[in-house]
Amino acid sequence: MPGAASRAMSFSIGDVAQITRIPEDTLRVWERRYHFPQPMRSSGGQRQYAERQVLDLMWVKMQLDQGMRAGQAIHARHTVARDGAIERVLHEPLPPCPNADPLLIEIRSALLEALLICDSSKAATILTGAAERHPVDLLVLDVVGPTLAAIGEAWSVGEVSVAVEHFASNFLRHLLLDWLRASPAHFSVDPVVLACAPEELHEGGLLMLWVLLRQLRWPVVYLGQSLPLKDLPAFVDNVRPALVVFVAMNEMSALALAEWPRWLSQPGGARPPIVGYGGRAFVANPRLADRVPGVLLGSTLCEGKERIHRLMLNLAVLGQ
Repeated sequence: MPGAASRAMSFSIGDVAQITRIPEDTLRVWERRYHFPQPMRSSGGQRQYAERQVLDLMWVKMQLDQGMRAGQAIHARHTVARDGAIERVLHEPLPPCPNADPLLIEIRSALLEALLICDSSKAATILTGAAERHPVDLLVLDVVGPTLAAIGEAWSVGEVSVAVEHFASNFLRHLLLDWLRASPAHFSVDPVVLACAPEELHEGGLLMLWVLLRQLRWPVVYLGQSLPLKDLPAFVDNVRPALVVFVAMNEMSALALAEWPRWLSQPGGARPPIVGYGGRAFVANPRLADRVPGVLLGSTLCEGKERIHRLMLNLAVLGQ
């Protein structure tokens, strides 16, 4: 089952501060003032936080970032209605994603130049150095994503050959898979399923989303290209995901998604997963979202990652 390997995880106060972005001093103050959380102690007296406590802290931090006071946010874990919170997070406006660091723009430019001349050694050196100085999520959003987009655009207007486009895409695909293999252990919660819409073969954005979600410790079941909707019932019944996410890059594959409610239902009254979608098709033609049931997760990869993260936190803390 997803998450089985993660059930025994515990975290030091330093780990928790890094994951939640809550300073260690603040964690100690909350423990004294609110008795939240109450970590176990190691034989040497060091705090050891359980996974559930880390998730609670991440949820509280999310409320603080939205303007709630610490005491209110800590109390709200037990008083906020699940369905109302889920509805809000699915449709609330998201804060704008930060602009790329100028250093990352320079790295992006150098990487693109190396890939266009098919110099894999130079491209690998650039990315190895970048990974030593910058978090993986920023490299995905501000380097890899824009580089893939630039190469695809150059190919579409005839400035880059198919061979060069294939070289660059495969190089970056292997890079993303390497980052996935180095991802931290995931939380033991119901997973996110990621799939391309029927007849959709472009999976670059989906792969990047996979990396971003794993950096946030969410479990992911990745299905990749062109998922037939008829395969959904048995698969969902077996995996029991919290969320199913589709990506569609062209209008035909986006419209094919309109049929998913015909196939996706949970037997025995079980709560069905939430279904979300995104991709270039919905950016190019926003009216497509009126014809596809479910939730449009955002117009950019950054927005989609943030909405999924908020959704998963609410599901994990407020109850599936």
